[in-house]
Amino acid sequence: MEKLDTSLAINASMEAGKKIMDAVQAEMDAVACFQIDDGLYEQLTVNTYLKMFAKLSATSTKNLGEIEKKYSVSEIRKKKIKQLNNIQKRLVSLARMDLQDKEICLLSEPFQGLDKAGLHTYLIGVKNLAHKTKIIVFSAYLDELHNLNIPVYSYESETQKLRLVTKNELKLLIKIDGKTICIASDEIEYIESIAGKVQIVGKETYKGNLTLRELESKLTYFYRCHRSYLVNLARIKALVTYGKNSYGVVLKNRTEIPVSRTKVRELKELLKGTI
Repeated sequence: MEKLDTSLAINASMEAGKKIMDAVQAEMDAVACFQIDDGLYEQLTVNTYLKMFAKLSATSTKNLGEIEKKYSVSEIRKKKIKQLNNIQKRLVSLARMDLQDKEICLLSEPFQGLDKAGLHTYLIGVKNLAHKTKIIVFSAYLDELHNLNIPVYSYESETQKLRLVTKNELKLLIKIDGKTICIASDEIEYIESIAGKVQIVGKETYKGNLTLRELESKLTYFYRCHRSYLVNLARIKALVTYGKNSYGVVLKNRTEIPVSRTKVRELKELLKGTI
């Protein structure tokens, strides 16, 4: 793989992202990685863990205090890793990657399971890492990728090609009563098809001029959980079973959406680590 001139983000499914990540690792030695199921040394304290990687990378431990401050882990440096919460563990992983001093750092699905406050803190950490080395972030969370202010590409699985995605593509344009309305995709809870007409539900409810199939192709982080529903994956709070072969999802606003029996397994995989 040729040397990168800049950091970048790739919007892809978890499975596709892992395949690309594995291919990059196979071609390059100077790579540090983060994956959602990374195992840390749970019995070590944060400081001991980072010292170990500093020594392995021949990095001076004199700078360790600066690294800990850079990734907001100074106050937890004496805690054992097993005592840390989700966001703290990810910040420790960023600090570890900084110490490894590799040419490229790969991050797979780093935003999964983070609340708004945790996401804000983590984005700062990723940007700090990007100032030091090149990063490639793989995620299905398109909105968060754009918050990194690096080029974002969509991975087309059929052609196995990357397509640059602009921030404008995060907005949905629909015509209502002769007027064009612009709706940010992250403000949409779900989209329902009723008698062939779509209803877009968010802070307000709109009747759209596009079909459910057309909207499915335009909206990246939405899932067709039922023949009549597209749901925003970031809005799902729980997957529930009502009875034999009867399933649904509960959104964060407590709305319940049906899920087709054939979609349950795939949806569980998409939501792994987020609920």
